[in-house]
Amino acid sequence: MATEPSIQVEGSDPWLRVWRDIVKRATPGIFVYPIFWAVIAASSGFHHAHPELSWSVIAALSGISIVRLFNVLHLKRLRTEKRSAWQVVFWAGVVAHSGIYGSMFALSLLSGNGQFSLLMAFSGAGIVAGGVNSFSPRRNLAYAYAIVFLLPGILVALWSQNLWVEGGFIATYLFYMWNLVRQQNAEYWVSLNNERTLELQSRTDALTTLNNRRYFDEKLTELCHLSSRDHVHLSVLVLDCDFFKAINDKYGHDFGDECLRQIANVLTSNLPRATDICARYGGEEFSIILAGTDLQGAQLVAERIRASIEKMDVRYRDIQTHITISIGLVSVRLSSFDAGLPERLFKYADEALYLAKEQGRNRVVSSVASSALRAGKPGVEK
Repeated sequence: MATEPSIQVEGSDPWLRVWRDIVKRATPGIFVYPIFWAVIAASSGFHHAHPELSWSVIAALSGISIVRLFNVLHLKRLRTEKRSAWQVVFWAGVVAHSGIYGSMFALSLLSGNGQFSLLMAFSGAGIVAGGVNSFSPRRNLAYAYAIVFLLPGILVALWSQNLWVEGGFIATYLFYMWNLVRQQNAEYWVSLNNERTLELQSRTDALTTLNNRRYFDEKLTELCHLSSRDHVHLSVLVLDCDFFKAINDKYGHDFGDECLRQIANVLTSNLPRATDICARYGGEEFSIILAGTDLQGAQLVAERIRASIEKMDVRYRDIQTHITISIGLVSVRLSSFDAGLPERLFKYADEALYLAKEQGRNRVVSSVASSALRAGKPGVEK
């Protein structure tokens, strides 16, 4: 069976987004199965003729609905690396609902109860169409749902020589659903790729391909929230290329742009963790967020970056030179969040950067932000 289309852009895990979409789409229909069955069984007289079977189906469908509701509530909260087992439960619940309701539809073909058969056919067609639309982001799930639902009816029609016409209709409907899944799946992934491409472009600096200032500010606020909630360290680094104006004046802006690109490459190579955020903040200034990193760890990262850039030969056309950077950083264990916290953290790191410039450049200066936050004034130390 064909696999899903691939995500064409970089960024956060696309499958987490896909599953969130599926969960959102599927949630409204979780209790449709027991409700429809109860109404149809009662109104068509099937419940009076077969009370034990009718109650058993209601109990099974209701139980599966409760499990699926519990499952989707957890899927909405789970992080990427913890979702696999819950996805298996999701698949099992979907297939179980489909199989039971589809089997009752097949039974209605043999029941001799015209009203029961008609109601099950109409409700089944609507439920299958809705399920296919809900699960189409995962093509295999949508295929499995439609097949499990409709196959019992096709098999019953093949077994009974009097139901060839009904079987032909069901098979045609399955073929139609199969093609509808392919179409909706393709449209969904095209739309998702376009959306993620636009999102990536909106948060990316065109020159360096690093994140831009807007994205950095958003992530800093988000990580301040998370770090405050978990009471963990958060480190912010601000970096500035030394004597960059002189480089531009001497070698031209093209060479200056190349310097910025090569600095960006060094930053990227020295930040291997997916949780590290690096951005071009403006001009020749860069900024970094190190989540869960204390002062000692942030100083090691900053010094590694500084030394790597100092050793780097910047080459562009027939020009070669060396550059250096100054780095200011702040690292604190956060215990509470307020609206001004992200701005204050960046301010402390930026003031430490200015001290690095005043003390001779090409160095790392750390801000004593833990006491500064309590006193309301930034204190710094080398």
